Amino acid sequence: MPTPVSGQIRVGIIGAGLIGQLHSMMLRYVADRTEQSVRVVSVADVSHPAAESLAARWQGAKALESAEEIIADPSIDAVWICTPTAMHLKVCIAAASAGKHIFCEKPLAMTATEASAMAAAIKASDVISQVGLVLRFSPVYNVIKAMFEQPDVGKLLSVTMRDDQDFPTRGAHASAWRNDPLLTAGGTLIEHSVHDFDLLTWMFGPVTSLYCRTRNLNGADGVEDFGATSMEFAGGCHGQLTSIWHRMIARASNRRLEVFAENLFAASEADTLGPIVFQRGSGANEETIAADIVMAKFTENILRERPYLAPIKDRLMIPYAAEDATFVAALKGACEPDPEFAAGVSVQRMVEAAYQSARSGVPVQIKS
Repeated sequence: MPTPVSGQIRVGIIGAGLIGQLHSMMLRYVADRTEQSVRVVSVADVSHPAAESLAARWQGAKALESAEEIIADPSIDAVWICTPTAMHLKVCIAAASAGKHIFCEKPLAMTATEASAMAAAIKASDVISQVGLVLRFSPVYNVIKAMFEQPDVGKLLSVTMRDDQDFPTRGAHASAWRNDPLLTAGGTLIEHSVHDFDLLTWMFGPVTSLYCRTRNLNGADGVEDFGATSMEFAGGCHGQLTSIWHRMIARASNRRLEVFAENLFAASEADTLGPIVFQRGSGANEETIAADIVMAKFTENILRERPYLAPIKDRLMIPYAAEDATFVAALKGACEPDPEFAAGVSVQRMVEAAYQSARSGVPVQIKS
């Protein structure tokens, strides 16, 4: 059993790009609401100006040029790995070997084999770890999940999801490395819809088989911008996931989810907070749960299930805040890390099966 951190948690952020900046902001929210239980003390990035800019947001934090410098610092308790995907394996194994607790962004690695090696290193080092599958903290998806867990809805019939985003080398998600096959594990399926694969299994149970088709119009070799995946759930439900990276820079990143059970239909156009359209049983018309009611339901449910999130109650509408607060609480021994690292390995295997299906043109069975 890993030993919780006593006193203030000292954090090193490895990678000062968009996601590293976001986690820094979330950790600030947590620190300011928990008597400074956590503090970023170092930031490393191959771009020293980027490291300096992010480190400047924390009094006394150091800007470094390599992950090795953070990992070698005996005063650092935990690292947030926010680098391009290709760097995750080396950094994670080194951090685990040094006894650092690890938060790693998704996808975990370039391949499922690498992800498994990371998990093995973490287990051998007995450190606390969590993976950045943030949609599990989305208010709207938590409320929809609870709706379909009610016994009167009947059997689940179908799940349809569309995930679309401007090709993330520009605009709000600009990261040039997303189009470099040496740095990215693939395209829209693994670098973005890994969230969706995880979400759907978290909401509706394991998938037993899937069939996938991909296309590459705008990306580099191996960086697909379209994926269509059909999946069969163990419970008998059928799923459809469409993943798209397009070139409409003004279009906001968007997800649409539609779910049918025998006695319930629900849909949402928002992947964080928004209204839910639904229709029940013999009801003649669709009804709407307004965004503020969605948030109220989510807050009530999550604080009942995760009371350690109470200090950030005013930031629960930001899934990343709840995600990082959960890991901080786990480091303090208040809860288990969630999503655990194994979930990242499992979903990486699932997406790898989708790529296998796309190459072979036939469905692929998912091993349990």
